[in-house]
Amino acid sequence: MALMNTALRARILTCPCWCWLVVICVGSGAKADEPLPAPTVVEKHSRAFKISIDGTERGALTMLLTKHDDGTETMRGQAELNFNFIIYKYRYLSTGTEVWKSGRLLRLANDADYNGDKFVVKASARQQELTFEVNGESQRTTADVWVTSYWREPEPHKVGQKLALFEADKGRKLTGTLQRVGKEPLTLEKKSVNATRYQIRGDVEVDLWYDEDQRLMRQSSVESGHRALLELTQITR
Repeated sequence: MALMNTALRARILTCPCWCWLVVICVGSGAKADEPLPAPTVVEKHSRAFKISIDGTERGALTMLLTKHDDGTETMRGQAELNFNFIIYKYRYLSTGTEVWKSGRLLRLANDADYNGDKFVVKASARQQELTFEVNGESQRTTADVWVTSYWREPEPHKVGQKLALFEADKGRKLTGTLQRVGKEPLTLEKKSVNATRYQIRGDVEVDLWYDEDQRLMRQSSVESGHRALLELTQITR
């Protein structure tokens, strides 16, 4: 370029189209290099749950819920259970993040450890399906799944329907029919809350209660023949 002859340089500088091209290229390049602004947090709070197995408290679950101005909602959760038996000890740990928008799961990442058996699950929305990996093995399922963290109340149109469920811990595809039971009073920090109860029956046996913010308060389920109960103990805003 430094050896460009004088005549050619003069033609470029005097041609209007070249001038416009230079302006457009420089302007577009500057905008492309600018990072997109991060969505603004409009609401954020955490929820603490205690977990009981067959009536005995065994662990805890925490959820950090964040809502952004672009319509996305994020749930970051961590659960831990410990069983100390006479002969052996058993420990379960699960940590994960879900990103939702307009009632659809966009992204998920979860690491679970079942007393040494580890599962790494990653998922992302792709048009009309959800693609996911379990320990590096790729699979797919329908885009309209409900993750078994159950942290957000289901949309009304799903009541009475057979749902596609996605188990984040192991990346399993499940199904179950959702029914709305009705309103029931629950107590949180010495205050009565008028919660909405649902049931899911099929591959899972789960009862769920949601508060007026449409967020999980209580969950009762049967897991491997044992009754598991999650109870909300504290909300921190």
